[in-house]
Amino acid sequence: MQTIKITDFYDEFRPYNEKEALEAVKRIFANKRFKELIHYFFPDLNDADYRQLMNSVKSINDFQMKIMHQITDKVIENTIEKLSISGLENIEKDKHYVFISNHRDIVLDATLFEYLLVDNGFRTTEITFGNNLMEDPLVFDIGKTNKMFKVYRKGSPKELLKKTLQLSEYIRYTVFNKKESIWIAQRGGRTKNGDDKTHSGILKMLNASGTKSFEENMRELNIVPLSVSYEFEPNDHLKVNELLHTVNGKYTKAKGEDINSIIDGTCSNKGKVHIAVGKQINSELHLLEEISRTNNKVKKLAEIIDSEIYQNYHLFPNNYIAYDLLKNSNKFKTRYSEIQKSTFLSYKKDQLSKINKFSEEAEKLFLTIYAKPVMNVYNL
Repeated sequence: MQTIKITDFYDEFRPYNEKEALEAVKRIFANKRFKELIHYFFPDLNDADYRQLMNSVKSINDFQMKIMHQITDKVIENTIEKLSISGLENIEKDKHYVFISNHRDIVLDATLFEYLLVDNGFRTTEITFGNNLMEDPLVFDIGKTNKMFKVYRKGSPKELLKKTLQLSEYIRYTVFNKKESIWIAQRGGRTKNGDDKTHSGILKMLNASGTKSFEENMRELNIVPLSVSYEFEPNDHLKVNELLHTVNGKYTKAKGEDINSIIDGTCSNKGKVHIAVGKQINSELHLLEEISRTNNKVKKLAEIIDSEIYQNYHLFPNNYIAYDLLKNSNKFKTRYSEIQKSTFLSYKKDQLSKINKFSEEAEKLFLTIYAKPVMNVYNL
């Protein structure tokens, strides 16, 4: 296993160190919006309690446990009927991994996984965080104090290529030298149409800093696929609206749209949520040795990761109902009741009313978000 040399450019990506985090905590608690956020989740907290809470945060771990974990507790209590996890037997507490997850919500996918790790005696991971979300100073401070590191999504092709290589080196340095695990989404942004696919660019980025063969570079990172399944998709109506306004594959976001999506996803009802920790892909990497071209190796590895994500995806009645509605079939009618179907239809109507979209195209997009996991799991 190679040793990564520490270089100055890691400062551009890395989370705050302990000293920086404590300075950030003062700024965070002094921010009026953060105080409003805390009072939203803890309405009985008075000013004296607020100051005491701030003064009790003496480390990054304190911030994660006393602030983020407690807020997540409230989110779960208020918006999630049941949160569960499986597959923890596939990982060890003294090893370090790169968790590659399907991506449905800007912050909840990683937040809920970190919450479950802590509750089961594991350390939290470092988390990728798009630089487009770090333009707000408060969000920047909270993210960096919460072990998030920057991923660039804006810039010229030349700039992004340079940042990609640096990011790859930082991830490898974090796993090898810092002895920290990494959470990273399987694609650059959330899945909008329900189709969880690992993008080749993510795998090429992870390989970029390796010095060995593609398969050996991947083996060193201990990649573990994660499957996050929501009974009610966060931002489903907003995703439909975005897809309806996507022109030539591009969508122009309004100012503050990502923050609004975070708030909507956090506060909306999610029903049951299940996170499945898949098996390490190392046992499958021998399949890449028979492939000559790197691009084909990347494609095969993406298929391996996707297969593990699909195999562990938890399908809810909503998914089966959406498939049958979309395909005008009764293929999965034994998987749900008429009451569940009626409830889902009412939910669909309510969600689309929020964006005032009741066209055939809007309904198809909405159903596809829920139906696509069924298609992937059953290869339909």
